[in-house]
Amino acid sequence: MPLSRAVPKLFAAAAGACSPHRTGLLVQLMSDIYEFVLVGGQKITAGALASFREKIPFLIVKGGELEGLAEAPHLGEQVKFLARYVEDVLGGTFSAEDLAAVPESVFALSYVLRDVDIIPDTVPGKGYSDDSAVVRCVLESHAREFEKYASSQNFKVPAMAA
Repeated sequence: MPLSRAVPKLFAAAAGACSPHRTGLLVQLMSDIYEFVLVGGQKITAGALASFREKIPFLIVKGGELEGLAEAPHLGEQVKFLARYVEDVLGGTFSAEDLAAVPESVFALSYVLRDVDIIPDTVPGKGYSDDSAVVRCVLESHAREFEKYASSQNFKVPAMAA
């Protein structure tokens, strides 16, 4: 499915408007979200990576603010985890083996910081569903990388679902 058709499906599924064929839709939806993240990660330049370091303290704070949301109960913890991962890779304290994990993490974290995204964050009970889907996609796509990172830091990879 083309990415241009993924956005309306993402909104519908994240807002709870899934059809009776929910399983098939969710599998396709995750595929579309993965494509969105993959393309977004490919657009992250070396310059963008370097300037992203300035945003990491804001992401740690944002992660704290997002903890315990009903529509995305693990989003805060996931955001803080990815922010620390990116900080450690860019700072040279952790050597990434999965090189795609870094720009895709930066893309996902940048998406969380956006004022305007697919589902406005101000929509009660649904606003962070799209942010959660993008972050979760990165965590699942690079699970081995994040397990190695978490192990090196003596903590766990954040939970994926409630």
